[in-house]
Amino acid sequence: MAIYHLSTKPISRSSGRSAVASIAYRAGIAITDERLGKTYDYTKRHGVLWTGLATPNDVKIDRNELWNLAEKSENRSNSRTAREIVINIPHELMQGDQGTGNMLAHEFASQLSEKYQVAVDVAVHAPDKQGDNRNFHAHLLLTTRKLEQDRHGKIKLTDKSQLEMSNTQLKQAGLLSNQDELKEIRKAWADLTNDYLAEHGIAERIDHRSHKDRGLETLPTVKMGWQATELERQGICTDVGNKNRDIKAHNANLVHQKLLESEIIVKRRYEKAQKSTLEPRENKQARVVPAQAQKPLRSENRGSSEPKKIDLAEKQQIVKKYAEKVQTTAKAILDNQLKALREKAKPILEKYNTLKDNKPLLFGKDKWEWDTSNTLKQYNAIKNTHDSMKDKGVTDEHIKQAIDQIAKQEPLYHAQVQQAIRDVKASQQAKLDKLAREHGADKIAQNGNFYYGKIIKIDDKGAYQQTNNGIVLHPTYANSKSLILGKSYDLDYRETEKTGQVYSHESYEVRLITKNHEQIKQR
Repeated sequence: MAIYHLSTKPISRSSGRSAVASIAYRAGIAITDERLGKTYDYTKRHGVLWTGLATPNDVKIDRNELWNLAEKSENRSNSRTAREIVINIPHELMQGDQGTGNMLAHEFASQLSEKYQVAVDVAVHAPDKQGDNRNFHAHLLLTTRKLEQDRHGKIKLTDKSQLEMSNTQLKQAGLLSNQDELKEIRKAWADLTNDYLAEHGIAERIDHRSHKDRGLETLPTVKMGWQATELERQGICTDVGNKNRDIKAHNANLVHQKLLESEIIVKRRYEKAQKSTLEPRENKQARVVPAQAQKPLRSENRGSSEPKKIDLAEKQQIVKKYAEKVQTTAKAILDNQLKALREKAKPILEKYNTLKDNKPLLFGKDKWEWDTSNTLKQYNAIKNTHDSMKDKGVTDEHIKQAIDQIAKQEPLYHAQVQQAIRDVKASQQAKLDKLAREHGADKIAQNGNFYYGKIIKIDDKGAYQQTNNGIVLHPTYANSKSLILGKSYDLDYRETEKTGQVYSHESYEVRLITKNHEQIKQR
């Protein structure tokens, strides 16, 4: 899932740091600090996936010149020479050639550059080998002063940017406080990231707000660190890992409770709606007439006000129509996403064609080549995403979005369908279990369940597995040659709309070695 992270900290001489050394390490380059006469060489560093530079008004300047200028512009021994912002890039946007995630980081850097009129140097990093393999992130190094180019073409770092001003100075200038401005930056990153996720057909979203601000009762987990992460991967429990497990258990209980509460509310609404359609409303403005003795109802009219019972065939029809509705809605969601991508690509293509038709003869060739190449890359990234989504068609994510949309827009209908699905599944499962008993098993494998035990028989009906809860029949493994009689397996049964799949993992031993003892864990 996509995770939100944005943090910022200054690069200050008082802490023994320099802007030149910082960019050398983050970008994986070699650069000489002209002020100190010291060269920093990190060209052999691994994990730097992409680098880029965003400047206000597309001012052309290379890294060496920029960060040496940043150091030379400050005279005090405790000066801040740069500001670093670290952002987490959703791993969903870093698949394939990783161009989408790189483009996202660069676009955010460009926004910051234009808003605060500073240079922003971007370095996208791969996850640490020891840490979470989804932890793609970017380091953004901002100049503390505004980057300007005078009419003679000379590039300068002038006044301190808004981000470096004190709260007193900000108040005098009628600007937001440092804390409020940081909130705006955090929101801008969340909004931009969510736009990218939506455009690429990814259902995940991020939220810059704290749990408290979002009104969530769930607790945030604690950052693990690569050491604890590595130990946990080896099966060794850590204090921080135990704490996070407690937090996750607490949060899961809260979510479960909320789901139960919402189900009860939806059920009550549905029952109320059903009742209102069956019982005539009282007409408060009805004309008063003398009371008359009422004749007893005929026997054939008795029970006419009782709700009509829906048989299994009708429930199956409800489920079928619902499935068709989900598919139609999912297709509409896909079409809207493709349309949004085409609309986004259109002005970029027009910009590229304009640039291509206006190649400078003498001056500005370097800028023209960079602009043309960058614009073409942006267009191709969007086009590739569009073509890939179109080729894939409706995916599981689109189905999920469609179900969520229907549940939100038509809660009563959704509740009715879910009950019908449960009833149909219960009926089907009862028939399957009866069939299993006829063939010497206790039950048939159910979707979402794990089964551990020895394979005792394989025939044309499936594989028979002896578990602690009886013999389970796996129809997917009829006449299977992938399972071996007498061996134990951990079978995870998963069903899709079209077919059922079983993923098997042969049992094995994991030997965990610590300083004091050996622990053997059976899976």
